[in-house]
Amino acid sequence: MKNVQKFGLGIAAFGLMSSMAHAIDTEAVGTAISAAETDALTTGEFVIGTVASLVVVSLIIGLVKKL
Repeated sequence: MKNVQKFGLGIAAFGLMSSMAHAIDTEAVGTAISAAETDALTTGEFVIGTVASLVVVSLIIGLVKKL
């Protein structure tokens, strides 16, 4: 009897989850992904610029030390 109750509860939970899956607003998700992509690209450009600047500064320091 307990297995039958567990099975029924599992079926009810699956039905609830499947109805919730249809309630997801895909436009909002797409907008959020686009916004996150823009933020990630901006952050990536900042990091690359910072690393490139540090490389240039260290090259200049190395050249000055050799003189």
